[in-house]
Amino acid sequence: MRNLTIASCLSLVVLSSPVFADKAEECQLQADIVTRATELRIERNSQKKTLEIMTSGEDEAVAEAYIGAVPAIVDWIYTLKRKELKQEVGPGESYYSSCVAQ
Repeated sequence: MRNLTIASCLSLVVLSSPVFADKAEECQLQADIVTRATELRIERNSQKKTLEIMTSGEDEAVAEAYIGAVPAIVDWIYTLKRKELKQEVGPGESYYSSCVAQ
């Protein structure tokens, strides 16, 4: 439930970005950012390093329109316990499901 609430809040931050024609596509772009932040955390990168990588403009998982939302997403991912990151349905998939349902 906590993940869903945080994901909903983060989607509001990201929704201030340009509107895409297809909601599923927009949600997938956002979920890709969540998934990438999760991968970097699982690889034991520091929160600062993850933020640097994802906001460099060179990370293919982060669409340019969403770079401003990356700090909030990274902060959220680093509040989760490591076991939450490795569940069968990870944060990226949970985020996508909650985004599409809105």
